[in-house]
Amino acid sequence: MQSLRDKVAELGADNVAAFFCEPIQGSGGVIVPPAGWLRAMRDTARELGILFVVDEVITGFGRTGPMFACDAEGVQPDLMTLAKGLTSGYVPMGATMLSEEVYATIADGAPAGAPIGHGATYSAHPVGAAVALDVLRLYQEGGVLANGQRVAPRFAAGLDALRAHPLVGDARHRGLLGALELVSDKATKRAFDPALGLPDRVFAAAWRNGIVFRCFGDGVLGFAPALTYTEAEFDQLFARLTRTLDDVLAEAEVRAALA
Repeated sequence: MQSLRDKVAELGADNVAAFFCEPIQGSGGVIVPPAGWLRAMRDTARELGILFVVDEVITGFGRTGPMFACDAEGVQPDLMTLAKGLTSGYVPMGATMLSEEVYATIADGAPAGAPIGHGATYSAHPVGAAVALDVLRLYQEGGVLANGQRVAPRFAAGLDALRAHPLVGDARHRGLLGALELVSDKATKRAFDPALGLPDRVFAAAWRNGIVFRCFGDGVLGFAPALTYTEAEFDQLFARLTRTLDDVLAEAEVRAALA
């Protein structure tokens, strides 16, 4: 929080309009902040008089447990961006949600005779809207959200158990979003030399074992299982993931790179 204050002071308060964040950084390596971080950042943005904008494209629609990650800390952002889970990926659709204050500023704050409009290319597309409405119904009435919350502890336990694997330096997760961080030295958490091509090795082994997940270039493995997963499917996932890590460990070049 102090770092945000310092950055705004450095740039000049009149030069800063908003603070943007993901509740959990997705493509940056599934970085899970401590509980309370999101609310603290929101409060700091309020204190500084800047808008608080939350990107829930990855974390929204039950991915981290509640419908939105903001809900877990009672945070109401000024703007929120949405996509992915809005239609479960069946058709492309995104959305931007506005607070009443932001909306009123746009709708009512313009000088007389100065039209202000905003739209997106596929605003109110009937097919996208129809799919989104049905998907939202299934989250609640179909029990998809509740199932994701029910099986999240099994997902967490499976990732945490893999901390004992020789290649794993860290496991992190919230809801059904998680990651393993592979290291060459468990004591120092030193990453593997990029020249080893570890992500490609992991992906190839995973493909042979019938499992697909995201292999980041820095040795982080990202996971986002479906909210409809069953306990049996998690057993299968972690059996295949363990076999994948064992296969990679068996490669002579990888073993030679370990501390």
